[in-house]
Amino acid sequence: MVDIDTFSYMGFVRFDLKNKEFDQKFNQHFNDHIQELSNKPGYSTAWRTSELRGADNAGVMEQEYQQIYAIKDPGLFKSFPQNPPPPVLESEPWRRDIDNWGRVFYKVLSLTQHDDRNGRCWARIEMDFQEEGKALSDIQNEVLDYVKILVRTLPGVHRVWQLQHVSHSAQIGSDPMGSHMLLYELDAPENLFDPSLGEERIPYPQRHSIIGRHFSRLLAKTHPIR
Repeated sequence: MVDIDTFSYMGFVRFDLKNKEFDQKFNQHFNDHIQELSNKPGYSTAWRTSELRGADNAGVMEQEYQQIYAIKDPGLFKSFPQNPPPPVLESEPWRRDIDNWGRVFYKVLSLTQHDDRNGRCWARIEMDFQEEGKALSDIQNEVLDYVKILVRTLPGVHRVWQLQHVSHSAQIGSDPMGSHMLLYELDAPENLFDPSLGEERIPYPQRHSIIGRHFSRLLAKTHPIR
């Protein structure tokens, strides 16, 4: 389990790969890359995911690939797209096909864990909290109570992060659609969302605020090798 007191932020690096001819080389490079970053000071666990396209997703489509880092500080990320981009070498032909690159950061508000198993699937639920007459902290606490019930009740849900977007100079691209996100690690989308009913198995306390639901499969997970 990630120590969220020490690694209190999560960084999401996102991009598409337009041409799948070099998909294998592309994925091997970035599997190695997240391990390289995990070994550096200020980084902890890292994950790579690829979107699952299907009827259970909702909202604006995001990039196909996501690299997710548990970090101490968004300032660890210093690289930015070059204009014009550097020449593409024949040894890394997939670099020519990377598109729609973005990077956003979130503050970790809570991490609720059922067990220490890894899930094969991830879910990202984007939300906005704008309930009149209620303090933001009260709504966040209500959502945390909901998450605790969900993790105890639904089989196949291993852990859930509650995240809040933070602006930072290292961000690339626009802000995410929602100011908050629930990030789930689970076995399958059906653990969270009932496809026969077309709704969440346990309704959200702030259902009107959900503006995006995205499922993805886990490609790789790394831990620091010190």
